[in-house]
Amino acid sequence: MSRSRRLLERQSGALDRALGMRFVREVGAGTISDQAYANYLLIESDFVRTAARLHGFAAWAAPSWAAVCRNGLALHALVTEQTDYFRATRAAWPVPARVTAAAGGRAEGLADFALSTARTGGYPAIMTVLFAAETLYLTWCTRARLAGSVPAGPPRDWVALHAAEPFRAGVDALAEQVDQIPPEVPDGQLDTWFGGMLDAEIAFHDAVFELPD
Repeated sequence: MSRSRRLLERQSGALDRALGMRFVREVGAGTISDQAYANYLLIESDFVRTAARLHGFAAWAAPSWAAVCRNGLALHALVTEQTDYFRATRAAWPVPARVTAAAGGRAEGLADFALSTARTGGYPAIMTVLFAAETLYLTWCTRARLAGSVPAGPPRDWVALHAAEPFRAGVDALAEQVDQIPPEVPDGQLDTWFGGMLDAEIAFHDAVFELPD
């Protein structure tokens, strides 16, 4: 069994908790409010910039030209397709974001965790936290798309983007990079990075439901 598959098995409980968070349930059921999704558009567009930086650093530190290219492709998608989505959707969305300072701070915890982990753990850490985040999105968006309960509009478009083949190929590429992490990096360290990222994802997505008084 590959190292990435063993990691997923060990972290199945953490992944299940993340898949059960309110944001995933409500987007999948088509019941998320305009206000909550407006808040998500704001904080997720900010995190896309963090993800772009992570892939940029990963391209610089990649162990092979193939890995450079894969990270370059992911970076390109973030600064084009995903950035364009947020620009257009936020401009057309019926209500503006209203994120409390406390909620904003919790949302920033996702970027703080990912960047601090990248600084201390380097390329293996970046691949592991991105594998956690993108496995989460691939899984819940694929389920939501198959269920067919997300109404037409920007949330469905966002789900479709993360259930499409290019995104799936990107997750497969991350899994391959996790498989190649040197054995000197112990499984316990991968668990800390992967599980910590999922915990930060839950706090991040829960923050969209906190509204000012």
